[in-house]
Amino acid sequence: MADYLEIQFDRPLASLHTLRPEQMAGDHAQMSQKMQEQIEAELAEFRVARGALAKARDQFQDMCDQFSQEAEQQLLALSMEIARKVLMQEIQAQRYEVDPIVREALSRLPGQVDAEVHMHPDDLSRCELARQDAADCDDGVTFVADASVHRGECLVRTEHGTVESSIDGHMDEIAQAFSESE
Repeated sequence: MADYLEIQFDRPLASLHTLRPEQMAGDHAQMSQKMQEQIEAELAEFRVARGALAKARDQFQDMCDQFSQEAEQQLLALSMEIARKVLMQEIQAQRYEVDPIVREALSRLPGQVDAEVHMHPDDLSRCELARQDAADCDDGVTFVADASVHRGECLVRTEHGTVESSIDGHMDEIAQAFSESE
């Protein structure tokens, strides 16, 4: 019995080569080696591309972090400026209490010391503590009308130093607290 193979093609062939089994094994090994080299070359390219993508990702993340920090700082500065403007409008319209401002400044004093509270003349006329002080001067606190002090602020002088309760100072403290909490 003869070994033969019958193959039918839809079109005529230009040429046909037959290989012996020992030739096929050599061609297969050569083809397999070429495929392996191509796969290794593509893997090397893939590793380079993956490294470039990782670097780009890290740079992008750094840029996002920097943008976020700058945006937060700008938002904080804008918020503080808006708050400052609103506060100044409230002060101009005299929609604020003077006594809490004075009490807060006096609370910063160490213990019981004699103090001189300087206030804007308009604020002094509205200050209930100043009226009480005029009637009862034994608490060591005296009030002074001082046009150099802005409305809504006060300056407390003692023999140990000065405590300033200013809008700018309070706004700076608030901004600092926000900055530290980040």
